[in-house]
Amino acid sequence: MERKTIAATKRTADMKAKRVRKQGYIPGVIYGEDYQSTPIMMESKSFNGLLRKAGQNVFFEIAMENEIKPVRLKEVQRDPISKDIIHVDAQVISNDQKIKANVPIRIEGINDTVRRDVTIQRQKNSVQVEGLAQHIPTHFSILVKGLEQGQKIMIGDLEISEELSIIDKKDDIIVSAVRNSRLDIDVTDDEVQEEEGEGQEAKDKDNQDMEE
Repeated sequence: MERKTIAATKRTADMKAKRVRKQGYIPGVIYGEDYQSTPIMMESKSFNGLLRKAGQNVFFEIAMENEIKPVRLKEVQRDPISKDIIHVDAQVISNDQKIKANVPIRIEGINDTVRRDVTIQRQKNSVQVEGLAQHIPTHFSILVKGLEQGQKIMIGDLEISEELSIIDKKDDIIVSAVRNSRLDIDVTDDEVQEEEGEGQEAKDKDNQDMEE
């Protein structure tokens, strides 16, 4: 799996986060077990493009001062009003160490079930897996086209590469098809897209001295 590389610059104490954002950058921090926590900033356009393409459950590389570090997103903070990204936490990972990750599940074929008066009820939004970072996908897809009332799709039905191990129970239900009624919980195509655009309330950062 090809890993995207994003250029970053170390952010010093005099580079306030608010000013950094006005200049078209996203402030953040990169850290790891054997990597000292370092404030950084990344170009907003490049990082937002990465999220639109790969979603928030993305593994990528940060290129900074003649070194490239593979990382995973740990937290993306957004402004509660504008939903713009205001801060990013990235964790350095090892290419030869297995990690656990919650991989989003994307539902496809909803329009077909709607036409047949069948409602799809979602019971899981993601599946937890373990494996090397380069083998963990940005999402899993399930096709509900043709699903009849009473039928279900479970974790064990997912097509997962042999390099990954499933942590969740394989008999956990992802979606079930039920008779359409007002009491049913509808799932739309918009609701099953990657969650990078979903609003997250901004939390106060420990490094308040970096903010104005």
